Amino acid sequence: MALPTDNRTANRRTLAIVVGALVVGGGLLWLALGVFRPEPPAGGGGGGGGGGSTSIDLEGWKLTLPTEGKSGNAASVEPAELTEPWLTAGPDGSLTFWAPAEGATTKNSDHPRTELNSLTNFKAGTDGEHTLEASLAVNQVPGDSKDIIVGQIHGADDISSVPYVMLHYRDGEIRVVVKQQHKGDEKQAFSLLTGVPLNDRFDITITDDGNGSMTIGASHAGNTQQITAQVPAAFQGQTVRFQVGDYQQADSAQGADDGGRVTFYKIAESSGS
Repeated sequence: MALPTDNRTANRRTLAIVVGALVVGGGLLWLALGVFRPEPPAGGGGGGGGGGSTSIDLEGWKLTLPTEGKSGNAASVEPAELTEPWLTAGPDGSLTFWAPAEGATTKNSDHPRTELNSLTNFKAGTDGEHTLEASLAVNQVPGDSKDIIVGQIHGADDISSVPYVMLHYRDGEIRVVVKQQHKGDEKQAFSLLTGVPLNDRFDITITDDGNGSMTIGASHAGNTQQITAQVPAAFQGQTVRFQVGDYQQADSAQGADDGGRVTFYKIAESSGS
């Protein structure tokens, strides 16, 4: 069965992430046809598990997967569902995201990702309050950059290829980057927390306040920090959405086991007046 590509108009439910499935007696028999399916490295951190279930609601999200290796295209699963080895459930109901550095990428990115994209869009700065909350632990970072984007406000519709607000975990630092233009490198950057070890749980919040400003915060070990930033003029009133997961930022893959692994204990999107 062919996978839908990274296209938000793909409305049918994808039941598998392998090319070529035979239905046998009501079950699925998979045929290995050269599909990129890297196994996660041994001992890669908490939250992994095969056929479990998650307490995190995946309704209202689309899943992007790095399924076909560097020469292929990222795949989409809509609505999102558990998909080994990239998105698995732990015995505690958590979700573990695995994104290999050698994975496939979306059309306008150089970095593979396993990421949830919200199916609910909103207008930046003008559309009432919209909030993304998450509780998570980073279990593994790519070997060279040590950087993973774990939460975003991302462009949608006419600017669907444009990243906007990016919340990074980089070598123990929680850092926010806000792009100022659709193109180019102009940006604002804010450091929220430092000294957050791998496997330590922390919380993040990204809020578009609906009045032209944003509030972004992070908490770890009793320390809470937040910043307020203005919605840049280039993004004011533009259609955007939340994204959350494991958008690892490896510059060069250092083997099949290199990549990012992140366990989420809570993912919640909300809106209000």
